Amino acid sequence: MDKQHLVELISNSLIYESQNLQSSESSAEIINYLNRLNLDQLRTMSKEFIL
Repeated sequence: MDKQHLVELISNSLIYESQNLQSSESSAEIINYLNRLNLDQLRTMSKEFIL
């Protein structure tokens, strides 16, 4: 899985799981944060969501 797919997977999971993220600004902040992570960090994070 490439970095963009991992960012989409994790951000969608975070947004879906959180009741407090109602604005698109908050989701954009999550996506920006995830894009700053390296690929190994994203893979680790995605494994946590899958488990």
